[in-house]
Amino acid sequence: MGDIMGDLQVRRSIIMAWTLMVHYQKINTRIPLAEMYQYSSTLRSLSQGKAKFTRKLADYVPVPPDIQQRLIAEHTGEKKMKIIDI
Repeated sequence: MGDIMGDLQVRRSIIMAWTLMVHYQKINTRIPLAEMYQYSSTLRSLSQGKAKFTRKLADYVPVPPDIQQRLIAEHTGEKKMKIIDI
């Protein structure tokens, strides 16, 4: 469980609730969709194939400023490359 919680923190998740059931543990989190890439494979590895997850859209949240700057830089870099290639 600690490995899964650590992986969730790396993925910029916000843990909303953690419930201990009789035969399993349930974690409710909010994670940006961009951080969910290949999560099923990672979760299987961390839990030795025992864990599963579901996801649904909760809401839209502004992107943090540092990530905004990175995305803007990538986007303007792509546009410059397209102009040069033409």
